[in-house]
Amino acid sequence: MSLASPRRKVLLIGWDAADWEHITPLLEEGLMPTLDGFINRGVIGNLATLQPILSPMLWNSVATGKFADKHGIHGFIEPDPINGGVRPYSSASRKCKALWNILSQSGLRSNVVGWWASHPAEPINGTVVTNAFGGVKFDPEKGWSIPRGTVHPAARGTDLARYRIFPNELTEAHILPFIPEAATIDQEKDKRLNSFAKVLSDNASIHAVATALMEKEPWDFTAIYYDGIDHFSHAFMAYHPPKLPWIKDEDFALYQGVVRGAYRFHDMMLERLLDLAGPETTVILCSDHGFESGSQRPQGTPREPAGPAIWHRQYGIFAMAGPGIRRDERIYGASLIDLAPTVLTLFDLPIGEDMDGRPLLEAFEAMPAVQTIPSWEDVPGDAGMLAADQQMDRAQAAELMQQFAALGYIEDPGADKEKAAESAEIEAKYNVARTYLWKGRADEALPLLEEIVRRRPWEDRFLSLLASAYFQAGYLAQAERLLLAIAGRGEPDNAPANLLWARIKLARGDLGGALQAVLAADAPNPRSPGVYVQIGEIYVRLRQWQDARTAYEKALALDEDNARAYLGLSNVYRRLGDNQQTVDCALRAVGLLHRLPLAHFNLGVALARFGENERAILAFETALRFQPEMVNAHRYLAALQKIDGGDPVKAGFHRGEVLRLTSRRARRGVSNDPKREQLFDLPKIPPRAERLATLLKERPDPKPEVEKSGKTFVLVSGLPRSGTSLMMQLLEAGGLPVMTDAQRVADIDNPRGYYEWEAIKQIAKKPELLDDPAVAGRAIKCISMLLPHLPPQHRYKVIFMTRPIAEVVTSQQAMAARLRTKGAELDRAQLERGLRAHREEIRQWAKGAAGVEWLEIEYPALVREPAAAIARLVDFLGAEKLPNESAMATAIDPALHRRRA
Repeated sequence: MSLASPRRKVLLIGWDAADWEHITPLLEEGLMPTLDGFINRGVIGNLATLQPILSPMLWNSVATGKFADKHGIHGFIEPDPINGGVRPYSSASRKCKALWNILSQSGLRSNVVGWWASHPAEPINGTVVTNAFGGVKFDPEKGWSIPRGTVHPAARGTDLARYRIFPNELTEAHILPFIPEAATIDQEKDKRLNSFAKVLSDNASIHAVATALMEKEPWDFTAIYYDGIDHFSHAFMAYHPPKLPWIKDEDFALYQGVVRGAYRFHDMMLERLLDLAGPETTVILCSDHGFESGSQRPQGTPREPAGPAIWHRQYGIFAMAGPGIRRDERIYGASLIDLAPTVLTLFDLPIGEDMDGRPLLEAFEAMPAVQTIPSWEDVPGDAGMLAADQQMDRAQAAELMQQFAALGYIEDPGADKEKAAESAEIEAKYNVARTYLWKGRADEALPLLEEIVRRRPWEDRFLSLLASAYFQAGYLAQAERLLLAIAGRGEPDNAPANLLWARIKLARGDLGGALQAVLAADAPNPRSPGVYVQIGEIYVRLRQWQDARTAYEKALALDEDNARAYLGLSNVYRRLGDNQQTVDCALRAVGLLHRLPLAHFNLGVALARFGENERAILAFETALRFQPEMVNAHRYLAALQKIDGGDPVKAGFHRGEVLRLTSRRARRGVSNDPKREQLFDLPKIPPRAERLATLLKERPDPKPEVEKSGKTFVLVSGLPRSGTSLMMQLLEAGGLPVMTDAQRVADIDNPRGYYEWEAIKQIAKKPELLDDPAVAGRAIKCISMLLPHLPPQHRYKVIFMTRPIAEVVTSQQAMAARLRTKGAELDRAQLERGLRAHREEIRQWAKGAAGVEWLEIEYPALVREPAAAIARLVDFLGAEKLPNESAMATAIDPALHRRRA
């Protein structure tokens, strides 16, 4: 099936958390020259985010043009119905087609690299490298290890794995531009440099594989997601200038340049992407949200899953350039859900009427012809989607969840599978409820929130959102009752609760009670723009215009891009008759967030007062597109269309709508709506102190230490062919028993035997192996890949054998050639690079691992001067472990050191 015009290529670049607030100063300083040139030949604007601001949900809205309740990705993890416990949301979890599925069945070829929840790779027309690419490892025995499902086509996996860059491959040249004094950091105590290196290498890897695909593969559409700005910001924005009072001077001095460096690094990567794309390609650069950088930076993180989202700002970035795109212009009112319809329009493909977004037509030089179909879900053809029961590799799922937990996006699932699954289910329903509320669908949010509160009555965030949902749905008495239950004594005693209390009082006509609640909310001088916006809204309802204006201006002093504050000011100025200020504030509001019907209405009123009837009609029609039952917009349109030059048919339609809506409202009698006083059962809400105690118990902070077993194990490890078997022979000769099952017999490569215990290879899945009494007191040979999976409750003395990498590779290839395995065919340079990176990765693990003592013995030195190495072994293990020290040297046969560098 081929529906699309072949004339265009589109490159979609995602910079998670990129924010014009950070970018603009760098542009002014000339520090992002590539982006500067790009935006000068295209259009830019803010990109409004969605709620909740969680990356997997947002980036799947970018890819589908739909809100989360439709696309099915509701957070980071979901219950695993097959294996129990939890698993990351995956491409199989998505309930609708993404852009690459639509393009695939339309005969177009796509590259998709690093996208959120794209694992396992979908079998589309093109290449997919999933968000699990960071799990690519180098196995010293097997070469490149690619988690199943990471790459489509799977046959490309080994080739693309070579673009993986490991943290230990970074040099001073990579690190010092971000952290000039990195050499002064005590990495034993300060692990932030390790975190930095991981983020940098992960993003360099994504960039390397993306540019390789763009350069070597034919493509029509390429989508690349970079998480670097978001991860660097979460780790280091607290140290960004201006210095925050609670940040130590030495930390500020060390890390203040990381975020600026992150943006400059992305600008460098953008340069290569634009070079490869060429001038014939339309390029879209976007982010899913912004990131707090000034006085609104939080001092702490909420004690809840996805707590780090408190750092996220409401607006991301949008920039687009290419053939037929306006140049050096700004567009307004764009949202994440508009990107997929815009891409489809670029390819002359129809937009699904079930998509929530719109094509950004204002970005085009000539208005494109927009086609629609009911839904792409009904279009037949191979879209390359996975079945809903497609399984993610369990080891890879565990690694992804470990990454999410390390970033604070989820709680550590722990060993209790049932509890983990319940928590994931609750978080997913909570996130869907937040989506419904944000869309104004409180009645659909209520059943979800009521169920959650029945199961978790001790968590205030659920209680507060349920109270707000009751109010939005019109259940005033029920909202009032729940607020009182939350407070436990008297009326609410915090700003958000007081503001909701004020809204309830207003709805009941109790103006005095509403004013008292507003003053209580304002008394502590909250540093929250959202609180001041709500205060302003209540003052508007009280018709106290000057107080309302003051509240909105306080909000803007804290957040100059707050769309709802500008909406509020446009309300105030419209009521005061200041038409120019009304226009200015309304335009600023819809420029930031297009889906504000009241702002469009205010704009229309002011324009009508100026006599600009055509523009006023457009503003009122836009308001009705978002809120079709806005009676006053119909009234204005009926009047304006009746004027000379208007459309009498439209005037009649709007008069009819006014009559229909006003008569229905009169029949319904809003003030007598029975819902207002309806009460229904609530679960018993524990007192506040009890709720807090339960919260601390359920989400302890910091994470408790693992209870130690008191056991210590001696392990011999190292790269294959680095002398581990010889070390086992030495220890045995010295009197230390060894754990071996003799399954792997001696051969020409190891004439004295391999000294292996096959069961240890299952240690990641069977930690109880070390509880076997037969293992106690014995040395165990353990391949280096398994060391990070050792059970944390034990202590370990690790003897790590080293050997020049060139010798290791020569020995491995000779052994592989004899056995006729694929290792003999591996590229030598790639093999050396992979082994070196793996060895450094294990060394870094050892530095940070609790309960691990580490001794490195060089194989050539051991053979050359055994006495010195044996003395170090005795000192490391203790003479009581090696009572036959004098016999150890007899185990060494220099003739077996055959493959030398």
